[in-house]
Amino acid sequence: MTDTPQRGFDHERREADWLPVREAQQRILSAATPLSVESVALSDAVGRSIATSVLAGATLPPWDNSAMDGYAVRASDITGATPDVPVTLPVTGVVRAGGDAGRILESGSAIRIMTGAPVPAGADSVVRVEHTDRESEKGRVQIVSDQDAGRHVRAAGQDMTEGATLFQPGHSITPGTIGVLAATGLQRVDVHRAPSIGILPTGDELRRPDRYDDVVQGLGVPESNGTMLAAMAQAIGADPRDLGIALDDRDDLARRIAASAGADVLVTIGGASMGEADLVKRVLDDAGLELDFWRVRMRPGSPVSFGWLHHEDRRQAVFGLPGNPSSAFVTFEVFVRPYLLRLAGHQRVYRRTVTCTAAERMSTPADLTYFQRVSVTQGEGGAEVRLTGPQLSGLVRGLALADGLAIIPPQRDSVEIGDQVSVMLLDTGPASLEASVT
Repeated sequence: MTDTPQRGFDHERREADWLPVREAQQRILSAATPLSVESVALSDAVGRSIATSVLAGATLPPWDNSAMDGYAVRASDITGATPDVPVTLPVTGVVRAGGDAGRILESGSAIRIMTGAPVPAGADSVVRVEHTDRESEKGRVQIVSDQDAGRHVRAAGQDMTEGATLFQPGHSITPGTIGVLAATGLQRVDVHRAPSIGILPTGDELRRPDRYDDVVQGLGVPESNGTMLAAMAQAIGADPRDLGIALDDRDDLARRIAASAGADVLVTIGGASMGEADLVKRVLDDAGLELDFWRVRMRPGSPVSFGWLHHEDRRQAVFGLPGNPSSAFVTFEVFVRPYLLRLAGHQRVYRRTVTCTAAERMSTPADLTYFQRVSVTQGEGGAEVRLTGPQLSGLVRGLALADGLAIIPPQRDSVEIGDQVSVMLLDTGPASLEASVT
């Protein structure tokens, strides 16, 4: 085991760290510093993180306002109103949304009011239209119920008060956030710069679609990891950079790694273990890699590594991910994604987890943390999970079927039907019909 980064270390003699997943995550995040600040238009801000505190530019609503279409009245004037004994009041005016502030309601009268309109001084209630005769005699309204006495008046400042802090740095901007920023009068917002990430698949055997005939003939394997990880990076607002496919050749690897110097993060895919053809670590050592750790107690993805390359006055985070698709996917989710989000300034960087019931048995015999690809459906007793299929790390189709990753800790060697299991939810699109609101 090693507790400190080692620079230029000989990987032929390097002992695996075998860190617990949580410790590896903590090491990675503790080294992440949010990137520089820039100002962007609200239309470009979704998915970014707020870099400076945002204060309310006005008190909203600016005055007490009506929650209903109806009539502004004094509660004391409608007490005892019923359909059989209605209260009749003269209507002395109309107040519309967005205007007519400053009206005064005299005792024993009513003012017609629209939803959102300022409540006249003196009024403490809004009687819904349904509880009136809708002014069957113009200029006079009959109140047929006192149910609305003291109701349907929204207080000034209920949403926000001028100068109040609305968002602290690190808040992730959602469409709802955009609505609040617009409501406080902002056209632009300060956010952290989006991180860039160089993605480098490695291996002579890899083929992209333009050489797919080789795959059909058994002369190569599809290069799916680079495209997949680029999409995962784009989904959180990062800037993926295609470094091509590195051959199993020192010079080619060194050239492509050097070409990544402008990116905030470098991710290599493949060459994570110690096979004779796995040159990635050796070339990274030659480039001066400062290795923090290698190997984590997890499956899939145990031969993951993390470290640093130094470029003049800055350092670049380097993740070494395994080449099997499910291993690359899981290690990106567990380690790279949170790091990128923290670089982008987000405070909340981990996926949401929920507790589900296992609808089938999951075998996890090794003393490792397992991340099983599962689908989530609604059962009679709540959310249920099933494996998406075989859990071999070289398989890719189950990733498209996964709603989440079931996280099974080292102390459990299986999950039985009916057991509770923690599931890290993935963004997989719209819910099924059976999960819709009823």
